[in-house]
Amino acid sequence: MTKRNITIVTIVLGALSWVMVKKDPVCIPYEFSRLGFRSVLITGRALVRVPGVEVYELGLIIPRRGSIPLYVYNVLNSLASFLYHGLKLMRLLVRVRPCLVLTYYYPLLLPLLSLLGRLLRFRVVVKMDWDGVIRGSHVKRFVRGLSLALFSRFTDLMIIESYEALLNAVRSVPSLYSKLRVVYNGYCDELLKPINVPREPIVLTVARVEPVKGIHDLITAFAKVASKYPEWRLRIVGPVTDREYFSKLVNLVNELRLSGRVEFIGPISDSYLVEEYSRASIFVLPSYMEGSSIARVEAMAFGLPVITTETGGSEVVKGVGIIIKPGDVDGLAHALDKLIGDVDLRTRLSAMSLERAKLLTWKETCRRILELAFSRN
Repeated sequence: MTKRNITIVTIVLGALSWVMVKKDPVCIPYEFSRLGFRSVLITGRALVRVPGVEVYELGLIIPRRGSIPLYVYNVLNSLASFLYHGLKLMRLLVRVRPCLVLTYYYPLLLPLLSLLGRLLRFRVVVKMDWDGVIRGSHVKRFVRGLSLALFSRFTDLMIIESYEALLNAVRSVPSLYSKLRVVYNGYCDELLKPINVPREPIVLTVARVEPVKGIHDLITAFAKVASKYPEWRLRIVGPVTDREYFSKLVNLVNELRLSGRVEFIGPISDSYLVEEYSRASIFVLPSYMEGSSIARVEAMAFGLPVITTETGGSEVVKGVGIIIKPGDVDGLAHALDKLIGDVDLRTRLSAMSLERAKLLTWKETCRRILELAFSRN
């Protein structure tokens, strides 16, 4: 039997839009196809084309409106999804006969997938886009934990994006230990290819402009070394998702007399992002919370020395970059001083980042999923 006779199904019940082109809902089924398998993507609506992948649309559930609490909406959405998508999904799976179904966490659909998996002899793997922390009131945390413990029984494997997330999840729901395994997110080596341009004295961050990304810490830390290295600039690439926070950052830049040396670039296309990664000399991600940052891996793939905070997925930087505690402005300033002032260190870390990034493509993510899924009894 050839790989083309082996079908792998990915289920993404929401809309598949252009913002996901470099992310797992698009890249994972695409890479399964590149590995030689028959790759099938079942989604609510596909607004982008995925080369080499068979795409089937189930239709969308009505989006959240008004003041309905998110947890209430999630419960109602799960019920509606089960009723609306369940029959269509069952017919499709019977038709395509997969050997593996990779799905995101849709709790009420898992018993159906488990039953079909037994009948059609396929494995059910759930990808958890989650930092492992259960938030909310005591009642919400209890219900969420009970739900995870119950519905995890209907899976063959659950994958999560970092060891920090795994530890958080197991502390909250110990029974997940037997199901959870770490599979890192990758980067899209098809869309992001380094170009040969000279490095410039630029510190780069790629992140949404919102408080959790810690950009205020980065600006403050950069100010502490700016007078020592007057030729260096800080460039902040990413959409402004919190206008009030952005205004505070602009005021902070002015107060610290960094006007002209700190630049907010905003959202940019992939071709311009390639230029930013290729021209920069240092990458910083000072977040207070991450699931598993793709930008951090992209920066490594471009050979950038990385400074990052100890958040979800930061272990990929261990040994090839600098990891500090979230909110440690002095530690961040010291790390910047260390890298800016030592070109040999930057060169060494650059080479090490490139080697590490070779293991962090979406293709390697898919290989790891297959290895784990079919090595379990």
